[in-house]
Amino acid sequence: MRYRIYTLVDITKTGQYRNESGRELARHQQQNFDTILQTIGMRANLNYLNSPSIRIDIPSKYKLDGDELANIWTFEWEVDREDLFSHNGDDVYRLREDFELVPYISELTETVKYDPAIFRPGVNISFEIIR
Repeated sequence: MRYRIYTLVDITKTGQYRNESGRELARHQQQNFDTILQTIGMRANLNYLNSPSIRIDIPSKYKLDGDELANIWTFEWEVDREDLFSHNGDDVYRLREDFELVPYISELTETVKYDPAIFRPGVNISFEIIR
């Protein structure tokens, strides 16, 4: 099963795993990406081929909050079990449940700011199944 995330949170995969002077932005971006992987990983062993990509578009087109142009990150992954995140016919119910109120690091390269810096499905993160 293949899934996709859209988010207004900077989840750029930088590979910056160490705290180093002058590399704070890259470290925080990587930490947000790691948060995505760890939150999904609570229920699934995931596999992904590509790092998150970024586009500038209207958030409401992706079930996100906002009608002004914004940076939107997209990330796709797959799991080997069907219906892992579904509940009562909703294919991404458990993803929304798991991500609700998970903190992230803000003030990176996102164009929409939220305070507090927490994931809110339907506001700054959304999910879809690709099948």
